[in-house]
Amino acid sequence: MVFAPSSLILTNYYLPLSEALCVQGIMRPELKQQLEKEISKGKHKNFRAWSIVFLVLIILIWLVIGFSSKSSVPVNGIAISQHASLREDRHKIYPMVKVPERETLVKVSLPKHLPIKRNVKVELRKHQSTLFNTFRYTFVRYLE
Repeated sequence: MVFAPSSLILTNYYLPLSEALCVQGIMRPELKQQLEKEISKGKHKNFRAWSIVFLVLIILIWLVIGFSSKSSVPVNGIAISQHASLREDRHKIYPMVKVPERETLVKVSLPKHLPIKRNVKVELRKHQSTLFNTFRYTFVRYLE
């Protein structure tokens, strides 16, 4: 006589019970089909979950590669004004820089130790994204 704890059977779902009953020939055919359907439903749910995780991962990788920069070019501009970003957790003030090839002003983040200066020449780096035709600018230094 073999002893099988119920927690072991419950841990392994229906499989040990259905195999044990099928080996002894006790299980009815319709009950066997119902158990096989339940097992296949569990497998399909698992497949769906992994396929969704896979698709989300592919999209995230595509976005990271797409927004990463493939090249950067130094650009000079003039700090014209400033822009304040007011939030509950912190406030940040950005200088707005006039760049020659753009009609609109560019918002640039400064290192914390630098003050914001107006009407001063600024050196920026212009980064172009890999897949998308977008640009971002990073502050390098003041040109005084």
